[in-house]
Amino acid sequence: MKSVLLLCLFAGSGAWAAGQEAVSVPAPAAGLPVCRLDPQDPARLAVEPCATAPPVAPRRAVPQVIGRMPATQMPPPVIRHETVPPATHAPVPGAPLPVNSCDSGGCRDASGMRHDGGVGNATLDANGRVCHRNGAFLQCF
Repeated sequence: MKSVLLLCLFAGSGAWAAGQEAVSVPAPAAGLPVCRLDPQDPARLAVEPCATAPPVAPRRAVPQVIGRMPATQMPPPVIRHETVPPATHAPVPGAPLPVNSCDSGGCRDASGMRHDGGVGNATLDANGRVCHRNGAFLQCF
């Protein structure tokens, strides 16, 4: 039993030592044509059933070589320091103005300047600034 096993291993190692794999090439089925695509519809076979085509040349063992990628030198990062422009400050609201009188179109302050009415308590002064009416006072922004 052991000698038969050793003989099989020895016979199989001869093909491996020569650099060839012991590959059995399937013989085409008797009486079946070789598979070809249909010229009118390439998604179908021309004749079914069919046999696979015989190999053009026997396969040979080729070592697989996986090389490393070459080392790349990255340029140093460029850090740009940009100066930030000075911040623009929000306009400081003026002192509240006392309201003298109001009508349906807007209000007049104590100096007689007209503030045209807007939506709700918002009004616009002659310069186009938004003013907020809070009770008896107007504050423009």
